Amino acid sequence: MKLSDIKDVLTFAAFRPEPDDRRAPWSRRFDHQRTLLLNIGRNQTSWKAVGKGGKLYDGGTQHGDFKEIAARMTEEWRALTDEGWCAVSINSRYVINLESNVSRKPGVEELIRSNPRVVLGARYERGKRYAFTSNPESVSTILLTVDEEQIKQLETQLREIGLKAGRISCGTYALLRRLLETVHTNDDKNSAKAESEQKAQYLDIICCDGSVCAMLENGDLWPELRSRTDLYKEGDYAAVFEILQPFLTRINEGGSIRFAADIADSPILQELRTRFPEIPIADHSEPDHLWRVLADL
Repeated sequence: MKLSDIKDVLTFAAFRPEPDDRRAPWSRRFDHQRTLLLNIGRNQTSWKAVGKGGKLYDGGTQHGDFKEIAARMTEEWRALTDEGWCAVSINSRYVINLESNVSRKPGVEELIRSNPRVVLGARYERGKRYAFTSNPESVSTILLTVDEEQIKQLETQLREIGLKAGRISCGTYALLRRLLETVHTNDDKNSAKAESEQKAQYLDIICCDGSVCAMLENGDLWPELRSRTDLYKEGDYAAVFEILQPFLTRINEGGSIRFAADIADSPILQELRTRFPEIPIADHSEPDHLWRVLADL
């Protein structure tokens, strides 16, 4: 055994995941390193630094094409990391929809990365990458689809400025998945509450950097989902309510909304409460919500 191996055991380094181990949470992969979080939209890029121990600090936002922003920010972004590792959220050129009867065999989460045709069958499209979240109580599955060329181009652009993509995700999808994990895990802790909510109706709404995703939950069922990218700009939310209106008119008596945004105190949430005061709304957002989810994936 090498001396370095003994040192790794004594310092617990041997029990920490490798930096490129995508199966491990970001916070565990880089607990002792400074890393960078990037959120890339069609015409805007924002960023946040993650210090040792997971503390969030310096950040910013710039408008324009990502390649041009990256060229200007190269030195500043590299200075915020120890070894150039970054986690990226993309918020354009993706599709989120509902599918049914997607395979749930053991290991399918990894298989959809390496051989998605086997998992998706006729749904598979060449040149796409996928992620999914299945409803454990029904045949519905939320399927995320992203152009493979978009991801490869992004990885190349990051390498050109000295950064390494340790994880690339979709911010809207990540927030939706976190919301579902949070509410259903909490329900599971209280079996009596879970039983009483089996027939309850919820409208899950995710707003992230101009993109919106809305999904109905009727008890254990996910009957409908709508998702749009690059839908709204700050101060102009008319298009958001055009997407939500069909859902909002179908919420039955006793139904409610679960809301999560990339930031706390979203103006869209305030407008929802003003327009629909009769519908209970639970806000699951928090300060730096998107950044905290990215740093914990």
